Amino acid sequence: MGSEVYPVCLPREEESTMYLIKWIFTTVRREIEAALRPLGLTSSQSQTLYVLAMSPGVTNTDLEKLLLIDKSSVTSLVNGIVKKSWAVRQSHPEDARMKQIYLTEEGLKIHKVAEHTIEQIKSSVGETLSTSESETLRGLLKKILRDYRPANTGA
Repeated sequence: MGSEVYPVCLPREEESTMYLIKWIFTTVRREIEAALRPLGLTSSQSQTLYVLAMSPGVTNTDLEKLLLIDKSSVTSLVNGIVKKSWAVRQSHPEDARMKQIYLTEEGLKIHKVAEHTIEQIKSSVGETLSTSESETLRGLLKKILRDYRPANTGA
């Protein structure tokens, strides 16, 4: 850990695995947010557009589970992207109370630009580790996640 610069933290906190994971996540997220800002997008909006591109017709409930956010945050996100004409709501064919969400052509275009932008950031981050190191790290992170995931959530 020698010459690395970390934000102000408690003694030995920089040695904590959870602290390092959080700091890496925060650093990459800030870089992504800065890259998306000129597109008029937030990271959360970009993630939502990605889900809608991969799974057209998802519902708010689906988005809650896929984005790991609460109901009010999903509502706010969906309202925002609908207002920007990036997505539309349509009645669910089997349950009129539910709405399915679909990207518009404009939403698909902005999603593709955002996806390209984010991939560039991820690839530069990925250059730090070898393929083998990346695979090992992912395996270890999945192992930690399995230990922390409640058995009954099915997530």
